[in-house]
Amino acid sequence: MNKLLEGKNILITGAGRNIGRAIAIETAKQGANIFFTDIDEKRLNALEKELLQYPVQSKGFLSDITKTKDIDFFCQKLSEMQPRIHILCNNVGLTGNVAGKDDMNLDEWHNIFQANVFGPMYLTHQISKQMIDNRIASSIIFMTSIHQWHVRRMASYSSSKAALGMIIKELAVDLAPFGIRVNGIAPGYVAEGENKNPVPHGYTPLYKTSIQPVYIARAAIYLASDYFSKFTTGTVITIDAGLSLYNHLVEADRSQPE
Repeated sequence: MNKLLEGKNILITGAGRNIGRAIAIETAKQGANIFFTDIDEKRLNALEKELLQYPVQSKGFLSDITKTKDIDFFCQKLSEMQPRIHILCNNVGLTGNVAGKDDMNLDEWHNIFQANVFGPMYLTHQISKQMIDNRIASSIIFMTSIHQWHVRRMASYSSSKAALGMIIKELAVDLAPFGIRVNGIAPGYVAEGENKNPVPHGYTPLYKTSIQPVYIARAAIYLASDYFSKFTTGTVITIDAGLSLYNHLVEADRSQPE
């Protein structure tokens, strides 16, 4: 199969580790030019070096999605470099530090929503304007969570992800006339050990392990690719190995296949 994203330019936020890093690597393998952000300079530099092995253009920006001045800065730099962004992947997410009844501090809620909703929406507004002005058939992807639908015991986090779920639908309608698709990915428990193998996770029905980040990245390729998803918009793909299906009745049935 030909490279699915050859000649495309993708902007990925929070690409220094985990899901964001995997998306950068996997999309580079598919021929995309990679532009990315992270708040950690060491991770930023490490990814830039790693991307050198692929015959694509790549550039990292030290940036905090919660700061509009940072977003304005790297958007201006992108404008000067003149890459037309075909794919925006809003990957940055903040979980928070408190749970349950203690998760009622408005400062905490503000921080969560700034990172998970307001910052990504500000960036999406900036990039989508360029997509519209340049008349580019494009793809916007939000990294959300299965906890937009299921209780996490972190109301600030879950509600921010629920907001993204509706934002995806609203923007899908608003941007459809311009040929811009808007979709999301809802991962379950994503983690891998030092050897890149999944780690045990008893509450996940399929394989009883975590999901390696590369499988979330491949879903992003699916949504970014015209070959697969030219007519897909307003959709959130769940990749959780069945974690969202878990409940006390699942736990009660201990039958195993012979």
